[in-house]
Amino acid sequence: MLKRLCALAALAAALLLAAAPALAGPVLDRVLKEKTLVVGIATGMPPLSAKTAKGEFIGLDVDLVKDLAASLGVKIRFEPMAFDKLIPAAAAGEVDVAVGGITITPQRNARVFFAGPYFVSGQTLLATREVGAGINGLADVNRPGFSVAVAKDTTSEGAARSVMPKAKFVLTENNDAALKLVLSGKVKAMVADYPYCAVAVFRNPEAKLGTLQKPFTFEPLGLALPPGDPLWDNLVTNFLFNMEGGGKMSYLKNRWFQNPSWMRLLPK
Repeated sequence: MLKRLCALAALAAALLLAAAPALAGPVLDRVLKEKTLVVGIATGMPPLSAKTAKGEFIGLDVDLVKDLAASLGVKIRFEPMAFDKLIPAAAAGEVDVAVGGITITPQRNARVFFAGPYFVSGQTLLATREVGAGINGLADVNRPGFSVAVAKDTTSEGAARSVMPKAKFVLTENNDAALKLVLSGKVKAMVADYPYCAVAVFRNPEAKLGTLQKPFTFEPLGLALPPGDPLWDNLVTNFLFNMEGGGKMSYLKNRWFQNPSWMRLLPK
């Protein structure tokens, strides 16, 4: 009897494994068949996503998708692109998942599915202490003569235009480009998510940078997935849930936000 039950259990498991590809939707089916997870990534968002001096991708978001690929037993292929191309790429199914500090918004959620949030961020202002000495609040920034750099087509741009509509905006390709304008004195400040600004302060001690003490927005971050594949959406959502419940997410947050040793890997 026991042998029969074991044989039936083995047969049931084999049938489930054989049926899995048939049950998979278009995205999951492609990932399993090609044994590859295609990830659209925007760098310049440390400690979430960045590119090292050797050209390798690192960050919290990078570790998440690497663990996702490992859990599926597939390899990973990164497709670097500008931040404003991430949502279109995911919506068109050109990538299986898009990462790079993507805030979940109704407008984006109308085009793609979001797994998460896995992290909560917020927008803040970054400037030199010399400039910051004259800033007591956003009202001091919201004036025509105040120049602000911000990465285009990001929630940073939307938030900045909302709270300081009178300021002069300089749009850049990414946060790193905006930071260069601040460091060179070509703009008075930049707006970006708090994690990026906090890292910028540590990376550039000679510039004597500072940020607002409290972010002026609430921004949940998620992994952007192509629409039309509920099974893939559910799989990634539960993957993040298990990462959180099993303690791996806390480990990754501590690794990237509490230990600055990874910053030596970034380009000078």
